[in-house]
Amino acid sequence: MKRILIIALGAGLLFGACSKDDLDIKPTRYISKKDIDRITETSPHLMEATMNGLYAYNVKQGSGGTTGHDDFGQKGYDIYTDMLAGDMVLNSTIYGWYSGIADLSDFRNYASLEAFKPWRFYYYMVRGTNNVLVGYLDEQDKPLKELSDKEKGILAQAYAMRAYMYYNLVNLYTTGYDANEKILPIYVRPILTNTPAKTTQEVFALMESDLRTSLKYFEEANMVGKGPNINYNVAKGILAYVLAAKGTTDALTEVITITDELKGAYPLANQNQLLGGFNKVASNPNWMWSAQLTTENDLDLVSWWGQVDIYTYSYAAVGDTKGLNKDLFDAIRADDIRLKQFETNVVEYDEGEEVDFGTDILPVNKFFSSLGKTFMGQRLIVSDYVFMRVEEMYLLNAEAKARLNQDGPAVDALKELLDNRITDLSYLDGLSGDALKKEVLFQTRLELWGEGKALAAFKRNKADIVYGSNHLFFAGTVFSYNDKRLVIPVPQSEILNNPVYNN
Repeated sequence: MKRILIIALGAGLLFGACSKDDLDIKPTRYISKKDIDRITETSPHLMEATMNGLYAYNVKQGSGGTTGHDDFGQKGYDIYTDMLAGDMVLNSTIYGWYSGIADLSDFRNYASLEAFKPWRFYYYMVRGTNNVLVGYLDEQDKPLKELSDKEKGILAQAYAMRAYMYYNLVNLYTTGYDANEKILPIYVRPILTNTPAKTTQEVFALMESDLRTSLKYFEEANMVGKGPNINYNVAKGILAYVLAAKGTTDALTEVITITDELKGAYPLANQNQLLGGFNKVASNPNWMWSAQLTTENDLDLVSWWGQVDIYTYSYAAVGDTKGLNKDLFDAIRADDIRLKQFETNVVEYDEGEEVDFGTDILPVNKFFSSLGKTFMGQRLIVSDYVFMRVEEMYLLNAEAKARLNQDGPAVDALKELLDNRITDLSYLDGLSGDALKKEVLFQTRLELWGEGKALAAFKRNKADIVYGSNHLFFAGTVFSYNDKRLVIPVPQSEILNNPVYNN
Protein backbone atom coordinates (compact mmCIF):
# COMPACT_ATOMS: atom_id res chain seq x y z
CA MET A 1 0.00 0.00 0.00
CA LYS A 2 1.34 3.40 -0.90
CA ARG A 3 2.15 5.71 1.95
CA ILE A 4 0.71 9.20 1.69
CA LEU A 5 3.55 11.69 1.43
CA ILE A 6 1.96 14.71 3.05
CA ILE A 7 1.44 13.46 6.57
CA ALA A 8 0.65 15.10 9.86
CA LEU A 9 3.99 15.51 11.61
CA GLY A 10 4.34 15.57 15.36
CA ALA A 11 5.62 18.56 17.21
CA GLY A 12 8.78 16.64 17.97
CA LEU A 13 9.89 16.98 14.36
CA LEU A 14 9.88 20.75 14.81
CA PHE A 15 8.87 21.42 11.20
CA GLY A 16 6.41 23.94 12.55
CA ALA A 17 9.35 26.05 13.65
CA CYS A 18 11.13 25.84 10.33
CA SER A 19 10.50 29.32 9.01
CA LYS A 20 13.40 31.26 7.56
CA ASP A 21 16.09 31.67 10.18
CA ASP A 22 17.17 34.75 12.04
CA LEU A 23 20.78 35.67 12.53
CA ASP A 24 22.23 34.42 15.80
CA ILE A 25 23.70 37.60 17.25
CA LYS A 26 25.30 36.01 20.28
CA PRO A 27 29.02 36.89 20.28
CA THR A 28 31.49 34.19 19.30
CA ARG A 29 34.60 34.20 21.47
CA TYR A 30 38.01 33.45 20.02
CA ILE A 31 41.06 32.39 21.96
CA SER A 32 43.81 35.00 21.68
CA LYS A 33 47.49 34.52 20.81
CA LYS A 34 48.43 35.55 24.34
CA ASP A 35 46.05 32.95 25.75
CA ILE A 36 47.47 30.31 23.41
CA ASP A 37 51.04 31.05 24.49
CA ARG A 38 50.08 30.88 28.16
CA ILE A 39 47.97 27.75 27.93
CA THR A 40 50.42 25.90 25.68
CA GLU A 41 53.07 26.06 28.39
CA THR A 42 50.97 23.79 30.60
CA SER A 43 48.80 22.12 27.97
CA PRO A 44 50.88 21.03 24.95
CA HIS A 45 47.87 19.22 23.49
CA LEU A 46 45.92 22.44 22.92
CA MET A 47 46.71 22.63 19.19
CA GLU A 48 45.70 19.03 18.62
CA ALA A 49 42.43 19.67 20.47
CA THR A 50 41.83 22.82 18.41
CA MET A 51 42.39 20.88 15.19
CA ASN A 52 39.97 18.19 16.31
CA GLY A 53 37.49 20.92 17.14
CA LEU A 54 37.75 22.27 13.60
CA TYR A 55 36.93 18.85 12.16
CA ALA A 56 33.87 18.74 14.41
CA TYR A 57 32.90 22.29 13.43
CA ASN A 58 33.15 21.34 9.76
CA VAL A 59 30.02 19.19 10.20
CA LYS A 60 28.30 21.19 12.94
CA GLN A 61 24.73 22.42 12.83
CA GLY A 62 24.64 26.22 13.02
CA SER A 63 28.30 26.64 12.07
CA GLY A 64 27.34 29.44 9.68
CA GLY A 65 26.08 31.48 12.62
CA THR A 66 22.34 30.94 12.11
CA THR A 67 19.55 28.62 13.15
CA GLY A 68 18.76 27.76 9.53
CA HIS A 69 18.06 24.18 8.57
CA ASP A 70 20.47 24.57 5.67
CA ASP A 71 23.28 25.59 8.05
CA PHE A 72 25.37 22.52 8.88
CA GLY A 73 28.90 23.03 7.64
CA GLN A 74 30.70 22.04 4.48
CA LYS A 75 28.10 19.55 3.27
CA GLY A 76 25.47 22.28 3.45
CA TYR A 77 27.43 24.40 1.00
CA ASP A 78 27.95 21.37 -1.21
CA ILE A 79 24.18 21.51 -1.72
CA TYR A 80 24.42 25.24 -2.53
CA THR A 81 27.02 24.66 -5.25
CA ASP A 82 25.28 21.63 -6.76
CA MET A 83 22.06 23.63 -7.02
CA LEU A 84 23.82 26.64 -8.53
CA ALA A 85 25.40 24.29 -11.08
CA GLY A 86 21.92 23.09 -12.00
CA ASP A 87 22.68 19.41 -11.46
CA MET A 88 20.80 19.14 -8.16
CA VAL A 89 17.15 20.06 -8.61
CA LEU A 90 14.86 21.24 -5.82
CA ASN A 91 11.70 19.28 -6.60
CA SER A 92 9.30 21.15 -4.30
CA THR A 93 9.21 24.10 -1.91
CA ILE A 94 6.87 22.85 0.80
CA TYR A 95 9.06 24.05 3.67
CA GLY A 96 10.99 26.75 1.83
CA TRP A 97 14.56 25.65 2.40
CA TYR A 98 16.75 26.22 -0.67
CA SER A 99 13.94 27.91 -2.61
CA GLY A 100 15.95 31.15 -2.67
CA ILE A 101 18.95 29.22 -3.94
CA ALA A 102 16.93 27.47 -6.64
CA ASP A 103 15.33 30.68 -7.92
CA LEU A 104 18.60 32.62 -7.38
CA SER A 105 16.81 35.34 -5.40
CA ASP A 106 18.99 34.90 -2.31
CA PHE A 107 22.03 35.98 -4.27
CA ARG A 108 20.48 39.15 -5.64
CA ASN A 109 20.57 40.53 -2.11
CA TYR A 110 23.89 40.94 -0.34
CA ALA A 111 22.00 41.23 2.96
CA SER A 112 20.60 37.70 2.68
CA LEU A 113 21.60 35.10 5.23
CA GLU A 114 22.50 32.77 2.38
CA ALA A 115 25.24 35.23 1.41
CA PHE A 116 26.35 35.52 5.04
CA LYS A 117 26.44 31.87 6.16
CA PRO A 118 29.22 30.48 3.96
CA TRP A 119 31.37 33.59 4.46
CA ARG A 120 31.02 33.37 8.21
CA PHE A 121 31.67 29.61 8.24
CA TYR A 122 34.78 29.63 6.06
CA TYR A 123 36.40 32.63 7.75
CA TYR A 124 35.63 31.12 11.15
CA MET A 125 37.47 28.00 10.01
CA VAL A 126 40.34 30.12 8.66
CA ARG A 127 40.66 31.81 12.04
CA GLY A 128 40.68 28.44 13.75
CA THR A 129 43.52 27.18 11.58
CA ASN A 130 45.41 30.40 12.24
CA ASN A 131 45.07 29.76 15.97
CA VAL A 132 46.73 26.39 15.45
CA LEU A 133 49.53 27.85 13.35
CA VAL A 134 50.47 30.63 15.78
CA GLY A 135 50.65 28.06 18.55
CA TYR A 136 53.71 26.62 16.84
CA LEU A 137 55.13 29.39 14.63
CA ASP A 138 56.53 32.90 15.07
CA GLU A 139 55.72 35.94 12.93
CA GLN A 140 58.08 34.67 10.21
CA ASP A 141 56.39 31.23 10.24
CA LYS A 142 59.44 29.68 11.89
CA PRO A 143 58.89 27.06 14.62
CA LEU A 144 58.94 28.48 18.14
CA LYS A 145 60.72 25.31 19.29
CA GLU A 146 61.84 21.98 17.95
CA LEU A 147 58.69 20.23 16.82
CA SER A 148 57.82 16.61 17.34
CA ASP A 149 56.55 14.54 14.42
CA LYS A 150 53.07 14.70 15.92
CA GLU A 151 53.20 18.50 16.07
CA LYS A 152 54.43 18.67 12.47
CA GLY A 153 51.46 16.52 11.48
CA ILE A 154 49.06 18.92 13.18
CA LEU A 155 50.73 21.88 11.47
CA ALA A 156 50.41 20.11 8.14
CA GLN A 157 46.69 19.58 8.66
CA ALA A 158 46.14 23.21 9.65
CA TYR A 159 47.92 24.56 6.57
CA ALA A 160 45.94 22.27 4.25
CA MET A 161 42.64 23.07 5.93
CA ARG A 162 43.24 26.82 5.64
CA ALA A 163 43.89 26.42 1.92
CA TYR A 164 40.76 24.30 1.54
CA MET A 165 38.62 26.98 3.17
CA TYR A 166 39.99 29.70 0.87
CA TYR A 167 39.42 27.38 -2.10
CA ASN A 168 35.74 27.10 -1.20
CA LEU A 169 35.45 30.85 -0.74
CA VAL A 170 36.88 31.32 -4.23
CA ASN A 171 34.41 28.79 -5.66
CA LEU A 172 31.37 30.46 -4.10
CA TYR A 173 32.20 34.16 -4.18
CA THR A 174 34.05 34.56 -7.50
CA THR A 175 33.45 33.78 -11.16
CA GLY A 176 36.72 31.87 -11.55
CA TYR A 177 40.41 32.63 -12.01
CA ASP A 178 40.84 36.30 -12.92
CA ALA A 179 44.37 37.06 -11.76
CA ASN A 180 44.00 40.78 -11.04
CA GLU A 181 40.46 40.91 -9.67
CA LYS A 182 40.26 41.78 -5.99
CA ILE A 183 38.19 39.06 -4.36
CA LEU A 184 38.84 38.04 -0.75
CA PRO A 185 40.54 39.38 2.37
CA ILE A 186 43.48 37.22 3.44
CA TYR A 187 44.12 36.41 7.10
CA VAL A 188 47.20 34.44 8.10
CA ARG A 189 47.07 35.36 11.80
CA PRO A 190 44.10 35.40 14.23
CA ILE A 191 44.05 39.20 14.31
CA LEU A 192 41.09 41.41 15.20
CA THR A 193 41.81 44.09 12.59
CA ASN A 194 40.29 44.02 9.11
CA THR A 195 42.26 43.50 5.93
CA PRO A 196 41.40 44.61 2.38
CA ALA A 197 40.39 42.25 -0.40
CA LYS A 198 43.36 40.76 -2.23
CA THR A 199 43.65 39.79 -5.87
CA THR A 200 42.86 36.34 -7.16
CA GLN A 201 46.55 35.85 -7.87
CA GLU A 202 47.43 36.59 -4.24
CA VAL A 203 44.75 34.26 -2.88
CA PHE A 204 45.92 31.43 -5.13
CA ALA A 205 49.53 32.08 -4.14
CA LEU A 206 48.55 31.67 -0.48
CA MET A 207 46.65 28.44 -1.18
CA GLU A 208 49.55 26.97 -3.12
CA SER A 209 52.07 28.02 -0.47
CA ASP A 210 49.92 26.59 2.33
CA LEU A 211 49.52 23.26 0.57
CA ARG A 212 53.19 22.91 -0.33
CA THR A 213 54.10 23.75 3.26
CA SER A 214 51.56 21.19 4.44
CA LEU A 215 53.16 18.51 2.27
CA LYS A 216 56.60 19.46 3.57
CA TYR A 217 55.54 19.03 7.20
CA PHE A 218 53.79 15.73 6.44
CA GLU A 219 56.98 14.48 4.78
CA GLU A 220 59.21 15.66 7.63
CA ALA A 221 56.93 13.84 10.08
CA ASN A 222 56.99 10.72 7.87
CA MET A 223 53.19 10.90 7.70
CA VAL A 224 52.59 10.08 4.06
CA GLY A 225 49.90 7.46 4.55
CA LYS A 226 46.14 7.45 4.75
CA GLY A 227 43.73 8.55 7.47
CA PRO A 228 40.14 9.71 7.94
CA ASN A 229 41.03 13.40 8.29
CA ILE A 230 43.21 15.64 6.14
CA ASN A 231 46.33 13.64 5.39
CA TYR A 232 49.22 13.74 2.94
CA ASN A 233 47.14 12.44 0.03
CA VAL A 234 44.24 14.78 0.77
CA ALA A 235 46.59 17.78 0.83
CA LYS A 236 47.84 16.66 -2.59
CA GLY A 237 44.26 16.34 -3.79
CA ILE A 238 43.38 19.85 -2.63
CA LEU A 239 46.50 21.17 -4.37
CA ALA A 240 45.37 19.44 -7.57
CA TYR A 241 42.02 21.23 -7.35
CA VAL A 242 43.68 24.61 -6.73
CA LEU A 243 46.04 24.16 -9.68
CA ALA A 244 43.23 22.95 -11.94
CA ALA A 245 41.25 26.08 -11.05
CA LYS A 246 44.30 28.23 -11.84
CA GLY A 247 44.45 26.55 -15.24
CA THR A 248 47.85 27.64 -16.58
CA THR A 249 49.88 25.16 -18.61
CA ASP A 250 52.36 24.66 -15.77
CA ALA A 251 49.55 24.23 -13.26
CA LEU A 252 47.70 21.66 -15.37
CA THR A 253 50.93 19.77 -15.99
CA GLU A 254 51.42 19.50 -12.23
CA VAL A 255 47.79 18.37 -11.82
CA ILE A 256 48.62 15.41 -14.05
CA THR A 257 51.69 14.55 -11.98
CA ILE A 258 49.83 14.78 -8.67
CA THR A 259 46.79 12.82 -9.77
CA ASP A 260 48.91 10.12 -11.42
CA GLU A 261 50.49 9.60 -8.00
CA LEU A 262 47.15 9.51 -6.20
CA LYS A 263 45.23 7.24 -8.56
CA GLY A 264 46.95 4.11 -7.37
CA ALA A 265 46.76 4.94 -3.67
CA TYR A 266 43.14 3.81 -3.25
CA PRO A 267 40.93 1.27 -5.03
CA LEU A 268 38.15 2.48 -7.28
CA ALA A 269 34.61 1.91 -6.06
CA ASN A 270 33.22 -1.36 -7.36
CA GLN A 271 29.66 -1.75 -8.64
CA ASN A 272 28.32 -2.84 -5.25
CA GLN A 273 29.81 0.25 -3.62
CA LEU A 274 28.40 2.51 -6.33
CA LEU A 275 24.95 1.26 -5.31
CA GLY A 276 25.76 0.83 -1.63
CA GLY A 277 24.54 4.08 -0.11
CA PHE A 278 27.79 6.08 0.25
CA ASN A 279 27.09 5.97 3.97
CA LYS A 280 30.01 4.38 5.86
CA VAL A 281 33.76 4.94 5.75
CA ALA A 282 34.40 1.26 6.47
CA SER A 283 32.47 0.20 3.36
CA ASN A 284 34.19 2.66 1.01
CA PRO A 285 37.98 2.21 0.85
CA ASN A 286 38.02 4.62 -2.10
CA TRP A 287 37.25 7.54 0.24
CA MET A 288 40.25 9.78 0.89
CA TRP A 289 38.72 12.20 3.42
CA SER A 290 35.54 11.73 5.37
CA ALA A 291 33.75 12.36 8.65
CA GLN A 292 32.57 9.44 10.75
CA LEU A 293 29.33 10.58 12.34
CA THR A 294 27.82 9.21 15.53
CA THR A 295 25.01 10.28 17.81
CA GLU A 296 27.60 12.39 19.66
CA ASN A 297 27.64 14.78 16.69
CA ASP A 298 24.01 15.54 17.56
CA LEU A 299 22.87 15.84 13.95
CA ASP A 300 19.29 15.09 13.02
CA LEU A 301 16.98 16.58 10.42
CA VAL A 302 19.37 19.55 10.07
CA SER A 303 22.04 17.71 8.09
CA TRP A 304 23.02 16.75 4.58
CA TRP A 305 21.34 13.38 5.04
CA GLY A 306 18.19 15.06 6.29
CA GLN A 307 18.01 17.34 3.28
CA VAL A 308 18.87 14.79 0.57
CA ASP A 309 18.06 11.25 1.77
CA ILE A 310 14.41 10.17 1.56
CA TYR A 311 15.04 7.49 4.21
CA THR A 312 16.10 9.97 6.90
CA TYR A 313 13.62 11.63 9.31
CA SER A 314 13.55 15.05 7.68
CA TYR A 315 12.51 17.16 4.72
CA ALA A 316 13.29 14.89 1.77
CA ALA A 317 11.25 12.09 3.33
CA VAL A 318 8.09 14.20 3.32
CA GLY A 319 8.32 15.70 -0.12
CA ASP A 320 11.03 18.37 -0.33
CA THR A 321 13.27 16.09 -2.38
CA LYS A 322 16.45 16.95 -4.22
CA GLY A 323 16.90 15.17 -7.50
CA LEU A 324 18.88 14.94 -10.69
CA ASN A 325 18.79 17.38 -13.60
CA LYS A 326 16.66 15.58 -16.22
CA ASP A 327 18.97 16.55 -19.06
CA LEU A 328 21.86 14.92 -17.20
CA PHE A 329 19.74 11.86 -16.41
CA ASP A 330 18.65 11.45 -20.03
CA ALA A 331 22.29 11.50 -21.16
CA ILE A 332 23.31 8.50 -19.03
CA ARG A 333 24.04 5.47 -21.20
CA ALA A 334 21.80 2.43 -20.82
CA ASP A 335 24.86 0.24 -20.11
CA ASP A 336 26.11 2.52 -17.30
CA ILE A 337 25.74 1.02 -13.81
CA ARG A 338 25.29 4.53 -12.42
CA LEU A 339 21.92 4.77 -14.13
CA LYS A 340 20.71 2.46 -11.36
CA GLN A 341 21.70 5.01 -8.72
CA PHE A 342 18.58 6.99 -9.60
CA GLU A 343 14.89 6.10 -9.71
CA THR A 344 11.68 7.83 -10.71
CA ASN A 345 8.03 7.27 -9.85
CA VAL A 346 7.54 4.50 -7.26
CA VAL A 347 10.20 3.92 -4.61
CA GLU A 348 9.96 0.83 -2.44
CA TYR A 349 11.01 0.77 1.21
CA ASP A 350 12.54 -2.20 3.02
CA GLU A 351 9.21 -2.69 4.79
CA GLY A 352 7.67 -3.45 1.39
CA GLU A 353 5.62 -0.27 1.24
CA GLU A 354 5.85 2.12 -1.69
CA VAL A 355 5.78 5.86 -2.26
CA ASP A 356 5.08 7.45 -5.61
CA PHE A 357 7.39 10.46 -6.04
CA GLY A 358 6.11 11.13 -9.53
CA THR A 359 8.67 12.33 -12.04
CA ASP A 360 11.31 13.30 -9.45
CA ILE A 361 14.66 11.70 -10.32
CA LEU A 362 15.95 10.62 -6.92
CA PRO A 363 19.38 9.24 -5.89
CA VAL A 364 17.80 6.47 -3.81
CA ASN A 365 20.42 3.85 -4.71
CA LYS A 366 23.45 6.13 -4.56
CA PHE A 367 22.69 7.73 -1.20
CA PHE A 368 20.72 6.04 1.53
CA SER A 369 20.97 5.78 5.30
CA SER A 370 23.35 3.24 6.80
CA LEU A 371 20.35 2.03 8.81
CA GLY A 372 18.66 0.88 5.62
CA LYS A 373 15.88 1.97 3.29
CA THR A 374 13.20 2.31 5.91
CA PHE A 375 10.75 5.19 6.05
CA MET A 376 12.31 7.88 8.27
CA GLY A 377 14.51 5.16 9.73
CA GLN A 378 17.43 7.45 10.54
CA ARG A 379 16.48 10.03 13.17
CA LEU A 380 19.89 10.81 14.65
CA ILE A 381 22.51 10.81 11.92
CA VAL A 382 24.94 7.89 12.05
CA SER A 383 25.69 7.80 8.31
CA ASP A 384 29.07 9.26 7.38
CA TYR A 385 30.06 12.19 5.16
CA VAL A 386 32.53 11.97 2.27
CA PHE A 387 34.61 15.02 1.32
CA MET A 388 37.06 13.52 -1.18
CA ARG A 389 37.41 10.18 -2.95
CA VAL A 390 39.92 8.74 -5.38
CA GLU A 391 37.58 8.89 -8.38
CA GLU A 392 38.02 12.66 -8.31
CA MET A 393 41.71 12.19 -9.06
CA TYR A 394 40.97 10.13 -12.19
CA LEU A 395 38.58 12.80 -13.39
CA LEU A 396 40.99 15.67 -12.68
CA ASN A 397 43.71 13.70 -14.46
CA ALA A 398 41.55 13.24 -17.55
CA GLU A 399 40.43 16.87 -17.42
CA ALA A 400 43.94 18.28 -17.20
CA LYS A 401 45.11 16.12 -20.09
CA ALA A 402 42.12 17.13 -22.23
CA ARG A 403 42.67 20.82 -21.45
CA LEU A 404 46.31 20.40 -22.54
CA ASN A 405 45.14 18.71 -25.76
CA GLN A 406 46.58 15.35 -24.72
CA ASP A 407 43.55 13.58 -26.12
CA GLY A 408 44.81 10.00 -26.17
CA PRO A 409 46.05 10.00 -22.55
CA ALA A 410 42.82 11.75 -21.48
CA VAL A 411 40.73 8.99 -23.04
CA ASP A 412 42.92 6.39 -21.34
CA ALA A 413 42.37 8.06 -17.96
CA LEU A 414 38.61 8.05 -18.51
CA LYS A 415 38.69 4.39 -19.46
CA GLU A 416 40.51 3.54 -16.24
CA LEU A 417 37.66 5.07 -14.25
CA LEU A 418 34.78 3.85 -16.39
CA ASP A 419 35.93 0.29 -16.99
CA ASN A 420 33.65 -1.11 -14.26
CA ARG A 421 30.88 1.42 -14.83
CA ILE A 422 30.10 1.28 -18.56
CA THR A 423 29.97 -1.97 -20.52
CA ASP A 424 31.02 -0.65 -23.95
CA LEU A 425 33.68 2.05 -23.85
CA SER A 426 34.41 2.06 -27.56
CA TYR A 427 32.52 5.34 -28.00
CA LEU A 428 35.36 7.12 -26.19
CA ASP A 429 37.87 6.23 -28.90
CA GLY A 430 36.37 8.69 -31.35
CA LEU A 431 36.46 11.67 -28.99
CA SER A 432 38.91 14.55 -29.21
CA GLY A 433 39.07 18.30 -28.70
CA ASP A 434 35.93 19.98 -27.39
CA ALA A 435 33.88 16.78 -27.58
CA LEU A 436 36.35 15.05 -25.27
CA LYS A 437 36.38 17.99 -22.85
CA LYS A 438 32.57 17.87 -22.73
CA GLU A 439 32.65 14.13 -22.04
CA VAL A 440 35.09 14.58 -19.15
CA LEU A 441 32.85 17.28 -17.70
CA PHE A 442 29.78 15.08 -18.14
CA GLN A 443 31.48 12.17 -16.37
CA THR A 444 32.55 14.50 -13.54
CA ARG A 445 28.97 15.72 -13.08
CA LEU A 446 27.53 12.20 -13.12
CA GLU A 447 30.15 10.44 -11.02
CA LEU A 448 30.22 13.13 -8.34
CA TRP A 449 26.54 14.08 -8.34
CA GLY A 450 25.47 15.33 -4.92
CA GLU A 451 29.05 15.70 -3.67
CA GLY A 452 29.53 19.42 -4.24
CA LYS A 453 31.97 19.28 -7.14
CA ALA A 454 29.96 20.39 -10.19
CA LEU A 455 30.09 24.20 -9.94
CA ALA A 456 33.89 24.28 -9.68
CA ALA A 457 34.13 21.94 -12.68
CA PHE A 458 31.99 24.25 -14.82
CA LYS A 459 34.16 27.22 -13.85
CA ARG A 460 37.44 25.39 -14.48
CA ASN A 461 36.26 24.39 -17.94
CA LYS A 462 34.54 27.70 -18.71
CA ALA A 463 31.48 25.70 -19.75
CA ASP A 464 27.88 26.83 -20.06
CA ILE A 465 25.44 25.66 -17.39
CA VAL A 466 22.01 24.50 -18.55
CA TYR A 467 19.18 24.15 -16.05
CA GLY A 468 17.22 21.05 -17.03
CA SER A 469 13.59 20.85 -18.09
CA ASN A 470 12.57 19.64 -14.62
CA HIS A 471 13.82 22.73 -12.78
CA LEU A 472 11.16 24.62 -10.85
CA PHE A 473 12.81 27.88 -11.89
CA PHE A 474 14.77 28.83 -15.02
CA ALA A 475 13.99 25.54 -16.78
CA GLY A 476 15.98 25.38 -19.99
CA THR A 477 17.96 28.53 -19.20
CA VAL A 478 21.59 28.60 -20.34
CA PHE A 479 23.98 30.39 -17.98
CA SER A 480 27.56 31.31 -18.73
CA TYR A 481 29.97 29.82 -16.17
CA ASN A 482 30.74 33.37 -14.98
CA ASP A 483 27.15 34.61 -14.82
CA LYS A 484 26.92 36.90 -11.80
CA ARG A 485 23.59 35.31 -10.88
CA LEU A 486 25.49 32.14 -9.95
CA VAL A 487 27.97 33.95 -7.70
CA ILE A 488 27.29 34.69 -4.05
CA PRO A 489 27.76 38.40 -3.28
CA VAL A 490 30.13 39.47 -0.54
CA PRO A 491 27.77 39.77 2.44
CA GLN A 492 26.54 43.06 3.81
CA SER A 493 28.13 42.35 7.18
CA GLU A 494 31.59 42.28 5.57
CA ILE A 495 31.06 45.48 3.60
CA LEU A 496 29.72 47.35 6.64
CA ASN A 497 32.18 45.99 9.20
CA ASN A 498 35.31 46.04 7.06
CA PRO A 499 35.95 49.66 6.02
CA VAL A 500 39.18 48.70 4.22
CA TYR A 501 37.62 45.93 2.11
CA ASN A 502 37.83 47.95 -1.12
CA ASN A 503 41.20 49.57 -0.39
